[in-house]
Amino acid sequence: MSKRDEYISFINEIKSIFPTISDGQRKELLRRAVQQYNVSVDEAVDILNASGLIIGEQVDYFEVLGLSMSAIDNLSEVEIISWVDAAHKKLYGESLQAGGRPRADGKSEAEWRTVLNQARDVLTNPQRRQEHMGELSVKQTEESKVTILQNSKTAITKPYLQIEDTALSEHKGSVNSVAFSPDGASIVSGSSDNTAMVWDVLSGTLKWTFIGHQDEVTSVIYSPDGKTIASGSHDNTVRLWDSDTGLLKNTLTGHYGAVSSVVYSPDGKTLASGSHDRTVRLWEANTGELIYILKDHSNWVTSLVFSPDGRTIASGSYDRTVRVWDVVMFYKKFTLSGHKNSVNLVVYSPDGNTIASTTLNGNILMWDAATGERQNFMAGHLSWFNSLSFSPNGSTLACGSYYGLIRLWNTTRNVFFSTLTGHKSTIKSLAYSPDGQILASGSTDKNVRLWDLNRDRDAFDNPMNYF
Repeated sequence: MSKRDEYISFINEIKSIFPTISDGQRKELLRRAVQQYNVSVDEAVDILNASGLIIGEQVDYFEVLGLSMSAIDNLSEVEIISWVDAAHKKLYGESLQAGGRPRADGKSEAEWRTVLNQARDVLTNPQRRQEHMGELSVKQTEESKVTILQNSKTAITKPYLQIEDTALSEHKGSVNSVAFSPDGASIVSGSSDNTAMVWDVLSGTLKWTFIGHQDEVTSVIYSPDGKTIASGSHDNTVRLWDSDTGLLKNTLTGHYGAVSSVVYSPDGKTLASGSHDRTVRLWEANTGELIYILKDHSNWVTSLVFSPDGRTIASGSYDRTVRVWDVVMFYKKFTLSGHKNSVNLVVYSPDGNTIASTTLNGNILMWDAATGERQNFMAGHLSWFNSLSFSPNGSTLACGSYYGLIRLWNTTRNVFFSTLTGHKSTIKSLAYSPDGQILASGSTDKNVRLWDLNRDRDAFDNPMNYF
């Protein structure tokens, strides 16, 4: 599939989720076309126009129908459709009374019919209804710009949003992956500029630039002992670098598709790599020798994560599934099915009891790691999430979105409690420091940002550093 066809497929998936987008969202889609899919702006405009995506302000479908969010849960699909029909008759009657003159609200009867059809389609679908409620929640938050300070650890904060205008970076392309060293003193970032860079966390000083990959670096990770950095690339290779000297130690070859994810086992003895060739390869970390190839996905492998005990590995894929593998006996334990879009990220909770996975449409599913049963559902809330990271104590799940927002999810209360802003486009990667006090984020805006989480919630909106 060409990059242009990938973009068309991406737009069609978006239309299936959100038929109406804002002008700002349209600009972000055009930017993404150029940065990620190498599609010209003119071509992207033609694709958007042909897709039928409606450009307009967010409509509150509950308000249109005169229904409260709580009341609608008690209505069946047939009853919701009846409310739509009643609203249409009312609006049509008002149009007739206008006698051909423009309505006071500026909308024609045909325009209202389109809105009501959208209201019907969204509100009769439980998943899309929850997403719409999330969109309205974010909109109200942006308008209020109020922060409720908290003293209790379980108190919930209402986000305060503030967008920054400037940013600095050494990378010349999208930052696709970030990872902390085990001691938290350094951070490595992998980029579409074909390099990986190592930074000092406190000063933001650039320590090393790893040059050698022939295509974009998609994934970076420190070994548990901190002596080696592994990087995966679209050049189909995995490279191992000495973190103390910056020198190349080894190059692992064998994949015949882009490497999308690399991850070490907790004991550091095994390195796993996932690829567009639909396989997961397990390597002996010290020698680089191939141990085993896990095969079962029917599309690209996009994300890998070891369980905390190192006995299993979960893999997310464009085939819309997560597969959980036993890496002691080398067999597939079970397949997690339920996503309606391509899985772009999968993570384990620190206690190993939960697997979280997210897809293009921003929905996050929680799974019981022992049984594979689905536990919870989180709607994207306006932004499509591309990255996830559990805090070391498991109390918070950080979610990075397509629109540059980072949202913090309280895993105990099952609610979003804060939003971090500053990035100007897609968050590609998130990583907590080992002590949980700092959150690192990488974005398509070419920046790495560090957020000090040990301050009051209202201070979250300003990163402690960015480079």
